[in-house]
Amino acid sequence: MACPRNHNWLPPDMKESIVSTTTNDQADETKIEPGTGHTRQTFLIGEQVYLRPIQSGDEKYAASWKQGIVRSSVSSAEKWIEEDLKDEESLHLMIVRKSDDRIVGSLVRDRWKHNIWIDGYIDPLFGDQGDLWLAEAYCMMLQWSVDEQHRLVASINRVPGNKPVILEKLEEIGARSSSIFHEAQRVGDAFIDWHIVTYLNKDWVRTLGDPYAIEKPRTGTGEPRPVIAPVDVEGDNLPLNAIRVGPRVYLRPLQKADAAKLVEWSRRETEPFWSSGRDVVAQTSAENWFERLGKTEPQTWVRFAVCLRENDEYIGSVGVDQIDYDNRCGESESEFHNVEYRSKGYGTEAKHLLFDYAFNTLGLHSLQSWVMYGNTRSAAALRKQGYKDVGIEPWLVRRDGGYECFGTYELLADEWRAMPRARVEEAGDLAG
Repeated sequence: MACPRNHNWLPPDMKESIVSTTTNDQADETKIEPGTGHTRQTFLIGEQVYLRPIQSGDEKYAASWKQGIVRSSVSSAEKWIEEDLKDEESLHLMIVRKSDDRIVGSLVRDRWKHNIWIDGYIDPLFGDQGDLWLAEAYCMMLQWSVDEQHRLVASINRVPGNKPVILEKLEEIGARSSSIFHEAQRVGDAFIDWHIVTYLNKDWVRTLGDPYAIEKPRTGTGEPRPVIAPVDVEGDNLPLNAIRVGPRVYLRPLQKADAAKLVEWSRRETEPFWSSGRDVVAQTSAENWFERLGKTEPQTWVRFAVCLRENDEYIGSVGVDQIDYDNRCGESESEFHNVEYRSKGYGTEAKHLLFDYAFNTLGLHSLQSWVMYGNTRSAAALRKQGYKDVGIEPWLVRRDGGYECFGTYELLADEWRAMPRARVEEAGDLAG
């Protein structure tokens, strides 16, 4: 199952953008003494930094706040502020040093359902001092989002494991590392761990109980099975447009004609365990979605049709979402629309074909996955495929009169390559 934080579908009324309307002329008329900018607001003020919306003129410090490996020029940042910011679905705030009103970094806050997700950036040229500023900014954002705005839960999306001062400051306000993904961030030629740090609403903890005290439901042995590897196919036996071929199934790109099957199966769904219940899919929406997936360059969501070798029937889909080419990681997902082919090993076989593509073609170093607690079948399948438990994410979806957690899992490329391989004739038995 894919991570539930993909919120590209959010309607306009859920957008969080705060856009400053200050013009250059107005800015000139309201110039203030350096070091007094924080006196113009009454909240989101810390000991060393404060947070404020983006405004005209901030492009001059683009290298310190515009997130990304390639630094933005002043002109491109100015264009983004003037033309693109108003269409953003996220809330963008500047991290500003109190002593002289110098911009030193930025925060981006997103929403998915009732959840808050925060990403931060601090200019690395400020060194260790910058880590303290970012930690203070994170603490202010978490407490404002949860304690003042009464959100249920808020999470820092990615805190590097080599930044202990940030983790310590977050722990001081009651936040905790809810998931630790190993070797998921690239630093030079090495890979380091990164943490999701979660801050819970204390009133809701008293009402709902401590989600970390709930044991993660489990089924099956949890022992990994041998890998069902791709097979060599010669001549006319190669399925049309195949990307990877296994003993019983193969992967190919999704095509427009698949949308009709997807719509048909969505109306016959028997399981209500999806994070938002069963869905009704319109054929035109599915067709447009398939088309959009292939248009992004580079693709951040790669999805394939899973087809039977014996008759080319399309029975499900597998993919890698949230692909981060810089850190060489992504989130695996699968969906077997045709209920007749569930729990028969086809999904596991297809997933191993996907892993081969992700690790050996895309060059990814790690894969992650998120599964709702109630979906114990998917969690058991992940463990059989070699995934390891790395944490929980509390209260992500509403369910059964309360809120349900997700378990988080990871699979490292080197660990998958080291797993034993199955013989072709064992595929059906080992996958099930």
